[in-house]
Amino acid sequence: MVLWNSLYIWSSNFKLYDMKRIILLLAVIVLSSQVHAQRLQEYKASNGIVYKEKDTVKLGLGSGFQGTFVHLKMGGFMTGSVTQIGSVYSNTAVTIKKIRKYKMKGAENILFVVGGGNITNYNLLIEPAIQTCEVLPCKENSTTTISQSDKYDKLAKLKKLFDDGVLTQSEYEIEKQKILKH
Repeated sequence: MVLWNSLYIWSSNFKLYDMKRIILLLAVIVLSSQVHAQRLQEYKASNGIVYKEKDTVKLGLGSGFQGTFVHLKMGGFMTGSVTQIGSVYSNTAVTIKKIRKYKMKGAENILFVVGGGNITNYNLLIEPAIQTCEVLPCKENSTTTISQSDKYDKLAKLKKLFDDGVLTQSEYEIEKQKILKH
């Protein structure tokens, strides 16, 4: 009985000690991984537009595979999920709910929390989205301009993929618009 009581007291103290260590470790992790964010009233983007909360942002074509959006991600509790925003959002508009400037790993970024007309919020990294024309108007980079012969070669290859049944009609149209736009 004495041995049992000794083990119980030791295990109780051990659990309390371990809990304190775990809580301290979690606190250190949370504090060290904090992203320092600042809410902005407006932001002048590289495309020359001054964006404010409640403004509408016109989306272009997604720059990812099959027109998915690379710089528009699910927000809220879905943040960080692998859910891709598909090409169905191409050429639609979203409304800015919040503008945040944050620093992560030494780099400063501007994030728009936007709504797309449903209950989900989305996070839009505005500058990369402008650079890749996921947001309109965008900055056309001279480095992404394709020569006419390259353009025709790419269109021919794309048409062959469509004819062979590799691409659907909508996938074909999205990729064709990307090639023709540059």
